Amino acid sequence: MARATRTLNPLHFEDLEPHRFEDLVRQLAYDFRSWASIEATGRGGADDGIDIRAFEQGRTPLPEESDDDDPPLVSPGRQWIIQCKREKCIGPTQVRRYVEESVQGPDMPYGFILAAACDFSKKAYDAFRLALIGTGVQEFQLWGKAELEDMLFQPKNDHLLFAYFGISLQTRKRTKQSELKSMLALRKRVGRVIGGPTKRVRTEVLLRIADDDRYPDIAAVPDFDVNPPWAIHQVQCLNMRDNLVLELRRHFAYLDSESGEWDALDHSWPTRSHRTLYGQDRTFDPTYAAYHAAWQQRVPQENQAELVILTILPLSRVLGVDEEGDLGHPLPILYVDATSSGTLLDPLEERLYLEQRPLLGRNTEHEALPEQRIPFFKDFKLEEGETPDA
Repeated sequence: MARATRTLNPLHFEDLEPHRFEDLVRQLAYDFRSWASIEATGRGGADDGIDIRAFEQGRTPLPEESDDDDPPLVSPGRQWIIQCKREKCIGPTQVRRYVEESVQGPDMPYGFILAAACDFSKKAYDAFRLALIGTGVQEFQLWGKAELEDMLFQPKNDHLLFAYFGISLQTRKRTKQSELKSMLALRKRVGRVIGGPTKRVRTEVLLRIADDDRYPDIAAVPDFDVNPPWAIHQVQCLNMRDNLVLELRRHFAYLDSESGEWDALDHSWPTRSHRTLYGQDRTFDPTYAAYHAAWQQRVPQENQAELVILTILPLSRVLGVDEEGDLGHPLPILYVDATSSGTLLDPLEERLYLEQRPLLGRNTEHEALPEQRIPFFKDFKLEEGETPDA
């Protein structure tokens, strides 16, 4: 399934108060040219169809007797008129009318800009161009919603984007950079304690819910056997999606590697750990040897396999790493955030695969597809003489 990406919604220029929209356009226009002056004529009323009037910087020649080091005098140069319309829709007819209202009389401007809070159609662009050709206006531009958004999304205008719409792309960028930097540092640190971020490993770590203050008193947790807030687990690897892959338990299984058909005993055993939790006695399932012997006897050697149950722990849930451990657990400790249901691990994240261990050669892994499971062990049970008490 494709993941949705977060994007910005369209900016609602039409929600700005009319003079506020004029202020925004005027501030965006500051970098459009080198201005000698830029005037907010629309704010005073009776603007003769002119919301903003601006004059480019001109150069006045210096007198012959002046010092060569003197800077040239700056005087008002070519005049521009900027008209602002905070409307949701402007068609070709309205465009022509706005041009006629703004560009008239003997004092013809050098340039004209019509800025609006909506998008323009091709016909509107054509009408704008035709209405200005032959008027004496040398340069003209139409700033619609798309053009205004392009300007605001430039890094130099991020302060305007925040001031008028409460959005800062640069802050978002810095936040993403900070999050990525933290994730890379955490990945490097976790990779170091498990034996390498690019390797298949079998490293034991202690996972514990960071804010559970009952640690390490197992007796203080009534349901510790079924819902432990801390536990020792074996890490298989750190995968490419920044998840720690943990092995939970194994089942003796049957596998036809050619057809993919498989089955597994319901009885399972936790993945063996070389360490025990502080305050907990090492236990041994007395039925393990019996089931193992019966499985070896009844399943042909070429079909013997183990069903491996894994789970994943996203690095985003890891809050801190103690590389050396503590007095009761001298091994790496990962402090994690509890799941939404308050557990150490999420049962919905469990995965499974089949593993075969030939006498010669390397172990092989196979998919355990639910639709290919067959009832090979349907009638399996330990017979007299196979039980541990025998």
